[in-house]
Amino acid sequence: MNKVQIFLISGFILLNLMACTDTTDSEREHYYLKGYDQLVFKDSLGNPVPPSQYINSTTRTNGFRSYEIRDTSLTLVHRRSGEPYSGYIRTFHRNTYNLQGEYEDGKIFRLRYWHPNRTLGMDTDFKTKETQLWDSSGMLVASISPEETYYYFQGTQRIKEIRRDTIQSYFDMQGNLTRYTIFTDTTITFYYPDGQPRLKLPYKEGGSRDGTARRWHANGQLQAIGEYKDGQQHGTWIEYDSLGNEINREVFEP
Repeated sequence: MNKVQIFLISGFILLNLMACTDTTDSEREHYYLKGYDQLVFKDSLGNPVPPSQYINSTTRTNGFRSYEIRDTSLTLVHRRSGEPYSGYIRTFHRNTYNLQGEYEDGKIFRLRYWHPNRTLGMDTDFKTKETQLWDSSGMLVASISPEETYYYFQGTQRIKEIRRDTIQSYFDMQGNLTRYTIFTDTTITFYYPDGQPRLKLPYKEGGSRDGTARRWHANGQLQAIGEYKDGQQHGTWIEYDSLGNEINREVFEP
């Protein structure tokens, strides 16, 4: 699933698609087994796999760090015996541990991260597939489950955003719905809080945009319309005021 940034330049809609999943520092190697030379991750064929292929840190869209397991199919085993490992392992920062993974028969079932001030920053339960994130003051930042993710305003703990597979909803600090977005296999539609569509864009995951884009005023009057072809604005794009009068027209050549 993707999230979308929308720009309105000279009355026309420009679309920038970005991964809805949070930004991942995938190039940063994480020495998860430093100090545990007796342990090694192995794949289903028994081949050793470096920790960097197992775990990495992520910086989520709200700016808070967490960690993710990249490949849960890997098994943590003893190097000599090949027996699956049960117990915990810890990584350390400035002589205090900041990350702890707990294992049973070589498979992780809990992963926790602590901020430098020793407040808990992340707790992931791999049995329930649920994660909670806190800031360094101990305030809840996000609650994540397979069905949905909740993001919270700092300080108030009120819900800021709810993300599900096909819908994202946004709220103000008083708890009022401000807008929501619905995703399908072919379109992304943005709505005003009263259910009136605000913007509808063609969408194709992993491919270029092709089709009609429309934007509406809050009163339901069409604000702009145009076509995308091979991901680019194509043909005639028209913009209207809130009374339906044409106020701008531009032609995009292939």
